[in-house]
Formats: sequence, structure tokens, C-alpha cells
Amino acid sequence: MLTEVKAYSSLQTAPSLLLAPNGRAENDFIQIRNIDGLDPVVASVGTTPYGSSDGEAYVGSSVLSRNLVLTLHPNPDWDTWSPEALRRLLYSYFMPKQAVRLLFMSDDMQDVDIRGVVESFAANPFSKDPEYIASVICPDPYFSATTAIVLTGNANDPDIDIDYGGSIPGGIQVEVDWSSGTNPSLISIDVGNPDISTFEVSMPNIVSANNYFRMSSFPRSKYVENVYTSGANKGKIISLLSNVTIAEGSTWPMLQPGSNSFSLGTDHGVQAWQLTYLEKFGGL
Repeated sequence: MLTEVKAYSSLQTAPSLLLAPNGRAENDFIQIRNIDGLDPVVASVGTTPYGSSDGEAYVGSSVLSRNLVLTLHPNPDWDTWSPEALRRLLYSYFMPKQAVRLLFMSDDMQDVDIRGVVESFAANPFSKDPEYIASVICPDPYFSATTAIVLTGNANDPDIDIDYGGSIPGGIQVEVDWSSGTNPSLISIDVGNPDISTFEVSMPNIVSANNYFRMSSFPRSKYVENVYTSGANKGKIISLLSNVTIAEGSTWPMLQPGSNSFSLGTDHGVQAWQLTYLEKFGGL
């Protein structure tokens, strides 16, 4: 279950309010009474009617933004923190149009965070039981692990098994560095079934003593490129998207929830690879 929520303001001068690590929730200066919007976001499923038969054809689906609504209750000490002081502090974090990061800590899973923009902040300061309602719109609806997982290996080694603990597919970032031998002209990356996830990039000297290879399959941040660290092209980053070969029906390499086999192959020489990924979650 959730044990703690932390909010990080986009304002550099936002005041901080640390809570007692062993205190009770009802004694916290800002008590979280409820959070709506932690469940998986409803998908928008696209269909189109058939022209001459019953039913509809599925044409795709997507998950839209997440709306988190936090119900907060002030517990003033009537000395340093009055109700007004607590409300003004919350303004520093939940002013409409302001960016905010929320970190969720739990006793049964790793820490995850999500970023959004404050939609509204409403208060009822004249009530006997005051509450503040903060609404946050998160364009990226998924919660992300705060710590990246990094794996290493050598090209053409046997497949390795990756236990991906996220609840939705997650992208990967792969870097390949030259170690010795002839410069390769082909790099292939396989995740899971090679029939549906074979990713190949071909180019002379795709990895050498002067440059390394880098690719990312993170949604909205896909790239394939060479990064030159020495030689005539030192400091340049050259896109290799036009050199990518993806077979019909195949996809960019993504990690699926559960067990995934991963392999990286080249046609010449000895290279080392580094794989980085973040586990993503559709709900808490």
C-alpha cells in the first residue's frame, strides 16, 4: 500500500515542509485524505463499422492523460504553521499552470513518480473541517520507476533473460562500444520473439574506436545514432534512422511485462553493450 507521497515544485524558491518519519498521518501538517486517479486510465478504443456485416473493425487504441486529484487537510500547530501559512505553502506547489512532480512510496513496490501540470487548486478555508483539492493533469499517464536498471554484456553472447517488473511495455536504450577487432557494419537487437521484434541497423564502421552506437525505443523519444568521440567527426551526432531495417510486422524492441529474452549481435569484431530501462506502471 502507499505509505508516503512527496510533491516537488518547479519553483526554485518553494518552501519545503518535511514530515516526521515516524509520525501519524492525522498529525502531519498536510494530511492526504484521498487520491483519485491512481487506477489504470481508461483507453480510447477506435473502431469503424463494417459496410455490409455486423460488428465493427478495430483500428487502434490509446491511453490519454491521467488526472490525479489530491484531497489535502491542514493540521496547523497554530504557531509556525497556521492554516493560512499551510495554504500559501501549497500554492507554491499546486498553483494552476505550474509543473509538479509527484513521488509515490509504497511498502510493496519500488518508488515511482509522475509529472504533470496543475489544473486547479480549490480550498474551503471557512469550513470547520477545511480541505484543499488539487487537480493535476499528467500528459504521460504512466508511473515510472525512479531508478533506472542497467545491464551490460558483449555482442554475440548468448541471450540473457530480463525480468521486467512493470505493468505496461517499456522502451530501452542501448549503447554499443568498440572493444577490438574489425569494425562491424551490422547491429541486430532482438527482444522476445525475433519474428516480431527484430531490429537491424547496417552501416560501414557503425562502431569503431572513434564512435559508438546508441539507440532508444522510449515512446516519443525514439532515435538511432552514431556519437563520435574522436577523429574528423569528433563531437558530431549523426542520425542512422535511414539505415534501420524493420521487417514487415516487426516493431521497435520493447520490454513486455514478465520475462524477456534479449540479444545483441554484430557481424565483425568484439563490442560491449549497455542496456538501460525504466519500469513503467499503468496504475498503483
